[in-house]
Amino acid sequence: MKIQDIVVELDAEISKLQQVKALLGSTSTAGKRKPGRPANTSLAGKARTRRTLSAEARERIASAQRARWAKSKKAAKKAARSTAAASNAKKAPAVGPRSKSKKKRTLSAGARAKIAAAQKARWAKVRKAAKKASTAKVAKKSAPAKKTVPATKASASKTKATGAPEAQATPAKAAS
Repeated sequence: MKIQDIVVELDAEISKLQQVKALLGSTSTAGKRKPGRPANTSLAGKARTRRTLSAEARERIASAQRARWAKSKKAAKKAARSTAAASNAKKAPAVGPRSKSKKKRTLSAGARAKIAAAQKARWAKVRKAAKKASTAKVAKKSAPAKKTVPATKASASKTKATGAPEAQATPAKAAS
């Protein structure tokens, strides 16, 4: 197949595709459906009218909604009463005009002073223990470490009894 024949065939295909594109592009957008709309509904030629409810229908809907709200409020009130009764049975009855709300509890000055003194004593104990630990560490670092002899006292006394020189019995001392 020659290159010219291929080019002619491509031109023919391009012209066919352009005709199809022109046909598809010429359709009016008024009749097109929007995404998500069912295929059988057509918007072309129809003006959408708003549907109105009569005053009687609106009143029926409103009264039904009021009845639903009243029913739910009644149930909530009943539940609140039952929980309040159960909690009041456990507690001592409150006296006074503010019996419904809980009164804020406060500590007396004496109680606060006792708590403060106890806390100060706890912290003093902690500080004392920390100071004791730090002085023990300092004392440990400042004292020179003693070198220990691997031989026991019994073996040292035996070497003295045999008359062996001390330098041979304790090679660690001689090395240092």
